[in-house]
Amino acid sequence: MRAIAIILAAITITLFPTSRAAIAAEPEIERFYRGLQMKMIIRAAPGGSYDTFARLLAQHMGRHIPGQPTFLNVNMPGASGIKAVNYIVESAPRDGSIVSNISLGFPMQQALGILSKVKADMRDFNWIGSFNATNQVLVVMTSSPTKTLADGKQRQTLIGAASAVSTGAYLPEAYNLLLGTKFKVITGYQAMAPVKLAMERGEVEGLGSNGWSDLQSDFADLVDTKRLNVILQVGMTKERDLPNVPLLIDQAKNPEERAVLEFITKGNSSIGKPFATSPGVPKERVAALRMAFDATMKDPKFLADAKRSRVEIDPISGEDLQKLVTDIASTPRSVTEKANAALGLTEAQ
Repeated sequence: MRAIAIILAAITITLFPTSRAAIAAEPEIERFYRGLQMKMIIRAAPGGSYDTFARLLAQHMGRHIPGQPTFLNVNMPGASGIKAVNYIVESAPRDGSIVSNISLGFPMQQALGILSKVKADMRDFNWIGSFNATNQVLVVMTSSPTKTLADGKQRQTLIGAASAVSTGAYLPEAYNLLLGTKFKVITGYQAMAPVKLAMERGEVEGLGSNGWSDLQSDFADLVDTKRLNVILQVGMTKERDLPNVPLLIDQAKNPEERAVLEFITKGNSSIGKPFATSPGVPKERVAALRMAFDATMKDPKFLADAKRSRVEIDPISGEDLQKLVTDIASTPRSVTEKANAALGLTEAQ
């Protein structure tokens, strides 16, 4: 009887794999990926953290996918990530042959009803993982007269950003409405590198938003020479390196304001630099990609390259990321209506 039970158990495991590892190890997965050239769709121009992170992942992840496919990097900048995500939804294959980084603010913007130009529901993407969760920070050059958040409420401070729908633009505008700051956002820069150059030239005084760990890579020379002054951070807890920089949520004057600021905080700091594959990909291939992402995050060669590129690795798994995105995008209307009212937004935008 015991032998029969063992045989039946083996048959059950073979026919009905329950773990990610079992699903990903299926022969069909290896057959599909062997010899395949996958595409890494990079939602930004070369040079910034989105580009650095995507190329770093593409360089190493293929070794951990059954069949060991290669990656072709495809930069697709435009409208702060909207062009890339719409390409994935409208034109890219839904077979697990593409991976892309997606703007971290999109799930929150969807919940607020201000993502009409994106032709997809963020919850429909198959999220495979994130390098880290990092606080978003607002920084100014030390040469700026604005030294603190209080100073930002007293004088107009020029802040550089990409498009009007970018995190770097809408967060400072939100601070103006919610905190009484006087940031003037200058848009039109195509990536982090042009914003950095504008700051060094004195065209703008600061940057509206970037992840703290990303900033140490994107603006390494300015960080190392202490020419940047961080005046606000968006996270549930303070970054270890920024113990004296105030948190956005601590600026709330009452419970209603705190609910709005917590929503903005979770929507902009919890998912870090996320990666996903297309909606509609077979679950077995999603499982294989998630398993490969997790393995890459532990790969000594990957970690050595990440350290050289000053990329902090504190990964979020695909399953956890999927839940985070779903929770943010599914925020109750009672919360989003308060946020919309506080930000002067309407559902029709």
